[in-house]
Amino acid sequence: MQVKILVMGIFMFHRPEPRRFNYIPRYYNPEKEALERRKAELGLESNLSEEDKLRLKMRRSWGRVDSVDEEGDRRRARYKTMRFVVIFGIAAVLVYFILFTPVVEDFIRMFLMLGKK
Repeated sequence: MQVKILVMGIFMFHRPEPRRFNYIPRYYNPEKEALERRKAELGLESNLSEEDKLRLKMRRSWGRVDSVDEEGDRRRARYKTMRFVVIFGIAAVLVYFILFTPVVEDFIRMFLMLGKK
């Protein structure tokens, strides 16, 4: 009887639901936001809060810019592709040596011979 009550107590406890965040902005104008950021960058009068100005200054000092940079995006995409090709090539060469040449087998034999001495 007590085991049944204990088992029911384990599975019958209240689990609170997580609170939901459902903020919907009334209006957002990305062009105006970009203009405000640009004004703050240039030091002109802008409507950004001090916190936003500080964030913008930190982004600029760390080299992170929010502006659209298509050439940079292309360069990064090319870099990613080239990195993938190089890593894939190295992996292919390693697989070739492991599976189709006696290099690994000779290495294991040499290692085992050193252990016998």
